[in-house]
Parts: sequence; structure tokens; C-alpha cells
Amino acid sequence: MTEFFAPDQQTPRHRLAFWNDVICATYAPCEATLGDLATFRASLQVSALGPLVVSNCVSVPITYDRRPVDLRRNPSDDFYAILMTSGETLVAQNAREGLAGPGDVFLYSNARPYQHHSEVDYTCTTLKIPRALAMARFSELDRFCGRVLSGRTPQGRIVGALMQEAAELGEGDPPTAAFLSALLDMIAASIESGLAGVEDRFIGGRNGKLLLQIQRYMRDNMENGDLGLAEVADAQNVSMRTQARLFADAGTTPMAWLQSQRLAAAYAALSERRVRNVSEAAFTFGFNDSSYFGKAFKKIYGFTPRTLLEED
Repeated sequence: MTEFFAPDQQTPRHRLAFWNDVICATYAPCEATLGDLATFRASLQVSALGPLVVSNCVSVPITYDRRPVDLRRNPSDDFYAILMTSGETLVAQNAREGLAGPGDVFLYSNARPYQHHSEVDYTCTTLKIPRALAMARFSELDRFCGRVLSGRTPQGRIVGALMQEAAELGEGDPPTAAFLSALLDMIAASIESGLAGVEDRFIGGRNGKLLLQIQRYMRDNMENGDLGLAEVADAQNVSMRTQARLFADAGTTPMAWLQSQRLAAAYAALSERRVRNVSEAAFTFGFNDSSYFGKAFKKIYGFTPRTLLEED
């Protein structure tokens, strides 16, 4: 299903409010500001692709701010990839900022404050990815928020082409879950490859690298339901105390982080029909008790894991 929104039919003084409501409903609560209400024009075409949402936007210069108050009002945590097809915008998140021009892809999450600022007319294609599906594919999701993948790189061109194809898919018959899973795999792999080795100022220094190393080990072994913190610490040559402090500095605990990764991987497998039932999802991703898995899943996502298998 495709929807189209434009503020043209609104009175000039109501156009920005209408547009802000559309943006908040499509993406997440934020504040839109612009210089000249009299010349404001924009349009948005939105299509659902299974659990994904793809949209094409045309707009005059505008600024979007997702502020702390917006996070408290609606703690949405979806992940976004935005392909600039014309014009340019400055994106800032996670103490990073970058200028995205035609062909570039910038990345951000609704889970943290951000700002998009455009001083020229622009067009873009946006792919909205539920956080669980993104977490199942990116080794360290937050490392990519606030970054720009250049369209001059092979990986950037691949991501751009895939996103444009996704936009066309939104106008036709719904693709299969297997196809969407493969599409996300290709986009994620291209982004990770394209941004590999890029300086990370958000998670920096020796401690940051050590934390990422520990997290990679835990992700690689998440299917082991008996994986213990002592085993992880021993494998990474750190003390249990150091391991706990590294996760505390990131605002979590080792076991809470591991469970979030397991739940995200199970969410992706269920929604993409890569498992046949809830029990298989639980045991595949390290839960030794399917009943506990169901309760933990519902607490995080607000519905039971079986719901994903029952969706069309």
C-alpha cells in the first residue's frame, strides 16, 4: 500500500503543522523548522514493504530536530538509511556530523537525538528498518548512527541502487519475506564494508575497542545457551570486573546486552520465516526455556513471538 502526502491543500499558516504531523507519524516525533512559510512546499510518498517502510521525499530547505523531549514522548528506536538523490543535508547524531550530497547515504537511529539540516531544495529516499532487524545484521549498530556512506564508493553505489529498487518494489506486489531478508543482508553488508575502518569518535580509545571485541565474541556465540560471563572474560583475556565496567560505561550490563542481541536475532528469524516455530527461535538463539523467551520477547516488543509467525 502506498500513501501520498503534500501540504498544498492546507492554508499557508497550517502547512508546516500538517507536514510536521506527517513526519512524526511516518518516522518519529521531532520538530520541523524552516525560514519562509509562504514558499513552503514538500511531498512524501510512503510504501510498506513487510516490516520495512520506504519513502520518497521532496522538500524545500528545512531542519528536523529529534530532541530529548521527543524521545521521552515516543521512545521509538527504528534505524534509518537515507539516500540523497538531489541537494544536500547536514546530519548530526552521536557527536558526529556529516554532509550528505547526491548519491550519499546517511544513517541514524530514532533512539538518540539527531538533527537534519538542509539549506537547499532536496529529494531523498528513506528506508525505515525496525531496530531488531537492524541489530540482527549490524555487528555494532550504534557505531553507524550519524555516519555518511559516500556514493562515490562501490559500497555506496550498491546501497543506493538497492534502496532505489526497494522504492520501486513499494509500488508493486508485496515481495516475499525471503526476498526482503536478502535485500537487508546486502544493504547491511555493503554499509559495514563501506564504513569499515572509518574513525569512530563515539566509541573511541582502547576501552571502546575492547568492548567491541567482547561484544563480537558474544554475538558469535549467542546460540550457546550456557555461555557464561566468566567464559567470555577468559576468552578475551579480561577480568570480570573490567568486563562489567566496560558495559556499565555503555549504560548496560553484559547479560542485558547479550539478551537484547538474542531477542533481536530471534525477532529477525521469526519475521523472515527462517524458523518454523517459537521453540526453534528460542533454542536457536540461546534461550534454554521457551516460556521465559516468550515472556522476555513480549516485555521488549509488546507482543508475543507467535504474532510474527501469524502475520501475512
